[in-house]
Amino acid sequence: MFEHDRSAARGEMATRGLYVFKHDSKLGNAHAHDLFDRISVKKKPDAAVPRAFTDYQVSINEDNLPQGVELIRRVG
Repeated sequence: MFEHDRSAARGEMATRGLYVFKHDSKLGNAHAHDLFDRISVKKKPDAAVPRAFTDYQVSINEDNLPQGVELIRRVG
Protein backbone atom coordinates (compact mmCIF):
# COMPACT_ATOMS: atom_id res chain seq x y z
CA MET A 1 0.00 0.00 0.00
CA PHE A 2 2.80 2.45 0.85
CA GLU A 3 5.37 0.98 -1.54
CA HIS A 4 5.20 4.00 -3.88
CA ASP A 5 4.61 6.61 -1.15
CA ARG A 6 7.69 6.74 1.05
CA SER A 7 7.89 9.50 3.62
CA ALA A 8 10.59 10.51 6.07
CA ALA A 9 7.90 10.82 8.74
CA ARG A 10 6.63 7.28 8.25
CA GLY A 11 8.78 4.27 9.01
CA GLU A 12 8.73 0.96 7.21
CA MET A 13 5.61 -1.15 7.65
CA ALA A 14 5.24 -4.89 7.28
CA THR A 15 2.32 -7.25 7.74
CA ARG A 16 3.09 -9.67 10.58
CA GLY A 17 -0.22 -11.48 10.87
CA LEU A 18 -3.55 -11.70 9.11
CA TYR A 19 -6.17 -13.96 10.65
CA VAL A 20 -9.58 -14.49 9.06
CA PHE A 21 -12.59 -15.97 10.81
CA LYS A 22 -14.76 -17.63 8.16
CA HIS A 23 -18.42 -18.25 9.01
CA ASP A 24 -20.77 -20.80 7.44
CA SER A 25 -23.64 -18.29 7.65
CA LYS A 26 -23.82 -14.92 5.85
CA LEU A 27 -24.98 -13.33 9.10
CA GLY A 28 -22.20 -14.97 11.11
CA ASN A 29 -22.06 -17.83 13.58
CA ALA A 30 -20.42 -15.94 16.48
CA HIS A 31 -20.01 -12.43 17.84
CA ALA A 32 -16.98 -10.56 16.50
CA HIS A 33 -15.74 -9.52 19.96
CA ASP A 34 -15.69 -13.16 21.10
CA LEU A 35 -13.55 -14.11 18.10
CA PHE A 36 -11.23 -11.08 18.37
CA ASP A 37 -10.59 -11.93 22.04
CA ARG A 38 -9.06 -15.22 20.87
CA ILE A 39 -6.05 -13.34 19.48
CA SER A 40 -3.81 -11.60 22.00
CA VAL A 41 -0.50 -9.78 21.73
CA LYS A 42 1.58 -9.34 24.89
CA LYS A 43 5.02 -7.99 25.58
CA LYS A 44 7.52 -10.69 26.48
CA PRO A 45 8.69 -10.48 30.12
CA ASP A 46 12.36 -10.18 29.17
CA ALA A 47 11.72 -7.15 26.90
CA ALA A 48 11.95 -4.17 29.27
CA VAL A 49 11.58 -1.69 26.42
CA PRO A 50 10.12 -3.38 23.33
CA ARG A 51 11.78 -2.25 20.12
CA ALA A 52 10.95 -5.03 17.68
CA PHE A 53 8.10 -7.33 16.75
CA THR A 54 10.07 -10.20 18.28
CA ASP A 55 9.68 -8.52 21.69
CA TYR A 56 6.00 -9.52 21.65
CA GLN A 57 4.23 -12.88 21.95
CA VAL A 58 1.22 -13.45 19.68
CA SER A 59 -1.19 -16.08 21.03
CA ILE A 60 -4.16 -17.55 19.21
CA ASN A 61 -6.74 -19.65 21.03
CA GLU A 62 -8.07 -22.12 18.47
CA ASP A 63 -9.66 -24.42 21.07
CA ASN A 64 -13.41 -24.92 20.89
CA LEU A 65 -14.14 -22.53 18.04
CA PRO A 66 -17.89 -21.91 17.73
CA GLN A 67 -19.70 -24.29 15.40
CA GLY A 68 -19.62 -23.01 11.83
CA VAL A 69 -16.51 -20.83 12.36
CA GLU A 70 -13.10 -21.56 10.83
CA LEU A 71 -9.85 -19.68 11.56
CA ILE A 72 -7.70 -19.12 8.48
CA ARG A 73 -4.12 -17.84 8.81
CA ARG A 74 -3.28 -15.79 5.73
CA VAL A 75 -0.04 -14.37 7.16
CA GLY A 76 1.59 -15.26 10.45
